[in-house]
Amino acid sequence: MIKIKKILFPSLYTIGIILFGTLIVSILYYFNIVGEKINQILIYLIGIISIFTGSLMLGKKTSKKGLITGLIYFGIFIILFTLINAVSFKTSFSFKMIIYYAVLLLFSLLGSITGKNMQIIEKNN
Repeated sequence: MIKIKKILFPSLYTIGIILFGTLIVSILYYFNIVGEKINQILIYLIGIISIFTGSLMLGKKTSKKGLITGLIYFGIFIILFTLINAVSFKTSFSFKMIIYYAVLLLFSLLGSITGKNMQIIEKNN
C-alpha cells in the first residue's frame, strides 16, 4: 500500500495548481479578458494539468507500478471531486462529467507511468 506521506505532497501540488489556476482564470473572466467558452476550457485544462502533475510526482516517488499508482491517485481525487460536487453544487452525474473523469483517469495514468519511467531513468544514470 502506498504510504499517506508519499501521497500528501503530490496532492498538495494538485490542490495548489487547482486553486491558483482557478483564481487566475476567474480574474481573467471577471475582467472580460476571456469569454465563457474559453473560461470553461481553461477550467477543464487546469484539472487535467493538476492531476497529471500530481500523478507524475507520485510516480517518481513510489516503488509500485505506474499504472497502479495512477489508479490509486485518480481514485482518491475522484472520490474527493464527487463528494464536493454532490455536497456543494448538488449536481448529478452527466455524460459530460463521465467523459471528463475518463480524461482525468487517462492523464493520471499517463502522469504516473511517466513519473515511474523517469525514476527508472534517473536510477540508471
